[in-house]
Amino acid sequence: MTTKKLYFALLNNGWVRREFAAQQLKEMRNTPGVKFVWENPNLTWGHPICSNRNAIVKRFLATDCDFLIMQDDDIIPLHNPAELVLADRDVIGCPAKVRQEGKQLNWVAYVKDETGRGYIPCDMSMCPTDSDLVAVDVVGTGLICIRRNVLEAIPAPFLDTFDKDGIRELGTDFAFCERAKSKGFDVLTTPYRVCEHVKEQGLLDGGGYDDSDFSCNDNWKYRIAWGGLAILQKDWLFLKDTIEKHGVKNVLEFGAGLSSLLMSELVPVVSYETSDGWAKEIEGRKNGNSLAISMWDGVEPPLIAQRGPFDMAFVDGPPEDGPGREQSMKAVVDAKIPIVVVHDAGRRGEIDWQNKYLRGAYHITAKNGHHQQRCQTWEINDVHAG
Repeated sequence: MTTKKLYFALLNNGWVRREFAAQQLKEMRNTPGVKFVWENPNLTWGHPICSNRNAIVKRFLATDCDFLIMQDDDIIPLHNPAELVLADRDVIGCPAKVRQEGKQLNWVAYVKDETGRGYIPCDMSMCPTDSDLVAVDVVGTGLICIRRNVLEAIPAPFLDTFDKDGIRELGTDFAFCERAKSKGFDVLTTPYRVCEHVKEQGLLDGGGYDDSDFSCNDNWKYRIAWGGLAILQKDWLFLKDTIEKHGVKNVLEFGAGLSSLLMSELVPVVSYETSDGWAKEIEGRKNGNSLAISMWDGVEPPLIAQRGPFDMAFVDGPPEDGPGREQSMKAVVDAKIPIVVVHDAGRRGEIDWQNKYLRGAYHITAKNGHHQQRCQTWEINDVHAG
């Protein structure tokens, strides 16, 4: 067996986890076919992180090592990273889940979207069961293995990119992978050599936390990522259960998106949207869905009566500075829609408008967590009258 020489750098903030020193380091040092060189961790901490990475690359290139592996100290690999060297490939990034405020967002591995300009996260569950390495367009640098010739070909490889006005276009991970691919190098991920991403989590976030055992992949057909401005897996399962449990026959929605496409697989949906461009984007992703999108300005009350009556409303407001958030809440109450599900129910504005319009005429019957991104169900009071 030909021995590969590995240069390993643990990016840190002045401390090293005990578990790393006790278990991972031992495994990496004893990997058959790999000569292990661990860079002094006192040299591998510093900010900004792009400067730290480029300094590591410079020291790596001054050695005769064949591969560089960089690992962030908040990444916990569920495998021996040194084994990546044995694949002898250009760039391999091990995926970790990115979570914010208790939410699962996505695995850190991306492919180009249909436009070729943006990116969508990979759905690891769609990979063939026998695949070990999968070609992608972007991987995260939390745990990344890079062959020497890649870094020799790209000066200062870890730099963000900015437009002419100095506004950042791509972060370090995306910019590096784009540079590598432009030079003809392969970028790969490994679906079964995953990592955990240790982040702080508030106690109130526990109810909104989604782990892989809880996730579903219904979004993949529409090529829209969970989270961000879209609903979470947890939100969709909550909506689906509400529709089925109450025998809902049609839905009024404010704020078109992934939720519109998914709900319209079950029942007809009328969705009011304030952005013409986004409405066209969602229209273009329909595939026989029973979905009608109506435009409104978010200021004047929409003409709901002409489209109803409706069994359920889903109030899925835009970003906090977007139009229509208060008007949509008022409209569903004026229309006396019996079931109202509010997304982002913990945001300050949503709390105020639920209290102003829903509380009193409606009462809360369900919620899917304590997190700010939770959904909250209100039922009209006279449903239970008598």
